[in-house]
Amino acid sequence: MKIKFIESNHYQRFSYFSSNRNLDENHVKRLMYSIELNGLLEEITINEKWQIIDGQHRFEALKRLSLPVYAKIKSGASEDDIIPCNIVRRGWTIKNYVNHYASKGIADYTQLQEVMDNNTTKLGSNTLVDIYCDSSYRASTLREGRYQFNYEKGKQLQEMISEIEPYMPLYSNTSKFVKALTQVVKSNEKFNIKRFVSQLQKYKLNVYPNTTDTAKSIVEVYNRRLNEKNRIFNHDK
Repeated sequence: MKIKFIESNHYQRFSYFSSNRNLDENHVKRLMYSIELNGLLEEITINEKWQIIDGQHRFEALKRLSLPVYAKIKSGASEDDIIPCNIVRRGWTIKNYVNHYASKGIADYTQLQEVMDNNTTKLGSNTLVDIYCDSSYRASTLREGRYQFNYEKGKQLQEMISEIEPYMPLYSNTSKFVKALTQVVKSNEKFNIKRFVSQLQKYKLNVYPNTTDTAKSIVEVYNRRLNEKNRIFNHDK
């Protein structure tokens, strides 16, 4: 890619991709304060069409301050370069990645985006991404656009969590418990939520800082006084 630099006050010439993450108003204000004190520390990155690849918050801050925009032009850069440029800077949130790929029309992400936007539970974004994943969730698959959404599995797990909540009000919606539960449920087709809830009323389940130990605790509680044939197992990832 050929690179050159420009300085411009023609804000209307710049544009965003639909897959740029949404502006964070607080971040813009912090940048405005920093720029007023120290000046712009690094130029933004655009392509030859003046579409912003990296630096939309810096651009907005400069625009509001009526200051010239310093930009590095990377000819040939496209929206596919947005994530690589940003990941080494201010880390994207899960929601940023989901919105980015949903805006490109990728069905798994548009469905996940809908679940997240309509979520009225106590479950956080990270937890929803985990339980609605078709297999074992890996953050890299989400970042790289390879996430696979499974509505049935996710809905089933959400319903299970709701049934568990009265017996584990402090932990049932926490990521450390839900991640362990998700691992156990996805690894054991014969997992029976009715039995598990019944066991929770009789035995204490320990929740640990790490997923592996919590998953072991879930399995131990589930299997107590259960014959070998119907037992479940902890398939540690």
